[in-house]
Amino acid sequence: MSGIVGLWNLDGRPVEETLLVRLGERLAHRGQDAGLWVDGPVGLACRLSRSTPEAAREAQPLAHPAGPVLVFDGRLDNREELVRLLRGSVGITPDCPDPALVLAAYEAFGEDFAGRLNGDFALAVFDRRRRRLLLARDALGVRPLYYTRAGQTFLFASEIKALLAHPQVSPRPNDDLLAEFLLGGPAQDNQGLTFFEGISSVLPGHLLAVTPDGMSARRYWDFDPARRLRFRSFPDYAEAFRHHFQEAVRRRLRSAHPVAVSVSGGLDSSSIFCVAETLRREKPQRHPALLGLTYSSTDGSPSDETPFLAAIERATGTVLERFAPGPVGFLDRCKEAVSYAEAPMLDGMWNNTRAFLEHVRGRGARVLLAGHWGDHVLFEQAYLIDLVRRGAWLEAGRHLREFPRWATDTDPGHFRRGFLNDLIRYHVPEALLPALRRLRGALSRTKADRPWYAREFTERARRVASRRSENGTRFASFHARTLYHLLRSRYHVLSMEWQNKVAAAHGLEAAFPFLDRDLIGFLMAIPGEMQTWQGVPRAILREGLRGVLPEAIAHRRSKGDYAHLENAGMEQEYPEVRRRLQAGWASRLGYLNDGVLRAELARLPGRFGGPDCEATWRVSDLFALELWLQVFFAETPTERRTDTYAAAD
Repeated sequence: MSGIVGLWNLDGRPVEETLLVRLGERLAHRGQDAGLWVDGPVGLACRLSRSTPEAAREAQPLAHPAGPVLVFDGRLDNREELVRLLRGSVGITPDCPDPALVLAAYEAFGEDFAGRLNGDFALAVFDRRRRRLLLARDALGVRPLYYTRAGQTFLFASEIKALLAHPQVSPRPNDDLLAEFLLGGPAQDNQGLTFFEGISSVLPGHLLAVTPDGMSARRYWDFDPARRLRFRSFPDYAEAFRHHFQEAVRRRLRSAHPVAVSVSGGLDSSSIFCVAETLRREKPQRHPALLGLTYSSTDGSPSDETPFLAAIERATGTVLERFAPGPVGFLDRCKEAVSYAEAPMLDGMWNNTRAFLEHVRGRGARVLLAGHWGDHVLFEQAYLIDLVRRGAWLEAGRHLREFPRWATDTDPGHFRRGFLNDLIRYHVPEALLPALRRLRGALSRTKADRPWYAREFTERARRVASRRSENGTRFASFHARTLYHLLRSRYHVLSMEWQNKVAAAHGLEAAFPFLDRDLIGFLMAIPGEMQTWQGVPRAILREGLRGVLPEAIAHRRSKGDYAHLENAGMEQEYPEVRRRLQAGWASRLGYLNDGVLRAELARLPGRFGGPDCEATWRVSDLFALELWLQVFFAETPTERRTDTYAAAD
């Protein structure tokens, strides 16, 4: 985890080093060592964090004798392959730092270099010979990278706050994205929009080329949507999954410091820890110390995972470190949280999350592995449509009936409704999808669920939703298409950026084995029913890790539920939340109808409870918007009339 930043005065003006230093200082939390390179109108800077063994002698920015200069934030997973390909390049050895491999790849392959890289990364290469700046981001968007143009200056950085430190960058809210995010539901991210108008994000798997004449973007790598991978039997699929998953975990254990694993006792995080511990025991000289940490409850509540944690300890012979949960809620340094995220996103258990991250860093870890996205990539029921297409209606029905038996804490109707929605999505002609979305928007519960948003803002969300379109790609299966769209959704990209920046603010690199590029490619290419063999959710993981994962966890039929903690936090802190929302910036800038807001807020006390936390999430989203506006715009003049939306009500 490092921070990179750069600027190019396209009109030829020399770079002010003090300005570049100031931009870099906004990324000081991403690395203690500061590096600077300036050549006339171009300047690059890096805040370097040395986390891998090879990084001990790393220095950035890194200049190649032939002219190109690189700044790099990331981890390469195909080092051995690159070393073989580049063995004739100057300075390339098996133990050279990752940036040296990247720069040598650029010299060897030109603009095609990014397609040779596999891992989590964001980078910039300035080629003095060609007067060209290239920005690239990893295939899944785990590492963030942003850019903007201010007059005749092009800027890029790992975080938006570094761009905002430039005197010519004036932030404005991106109302279309705010409306879509808060009211419109998920959409594919094919534009790289951010919540700041005029500031863009490099899309995952894309290369952006900048010259004095303009800029262009192209996709340098993507999953093969037509790939089909078939084995003889389910055990063969499970064995192949085991190989890919072990490799995904192994790649993320490359660290010169202890590696922490957040272990909840659930299937996903437990799998990561058990595989990591197995790999460490097999080659202790190769892998660093492993820290298993958990902050699940011990009070018999739905979030108490004690029996499952004990099963992990017995199976691995380790002791998981219990981190005592702190006070419920999210108000403790909540503005700081939104400042980290640079988005109207707020963790409902922020008080605990912040304290946990500080504790992990205090234990000496630099990398934190988490089981995020395991549910999404291993259990989606869209494959039932593939069964229906093949005429296997009876098999699809058996699977649909089996799901609730393995998800005992989920309403069985949830699976049936999802199946019907998928049937409609698959069979409705694409030309009719915009009209269907408009109808769904008109009939949605948005007005009832979130009546405090101003009418024009709500209408904006519906207009944005009606403009969505598919990318026209043909997929080998409905299963592959659904998984692909999930990973390319704006929600996924925003979540990756949020988790990276929150972890980086605490000196940590967040890593997600379930988002390994090769693992995802494997899952996308196999039949969906092999992931959910005989209707058992995540059967391929349960079977593939047989002998590694404790039986008690491999046969789990429910998940730890933290809804009661989020609800308790909101109930406790609601008076202060309500006070801050009334006549706050969201109302002043016209996103909310202040009269409706006050009336609705008065009705909410006592409603934060029950089996879910939908009411808590709605208020949390609203409060996150308020905090985001306060942090980034309270002291910034805005050209928007404050009654733009409110007047429409």
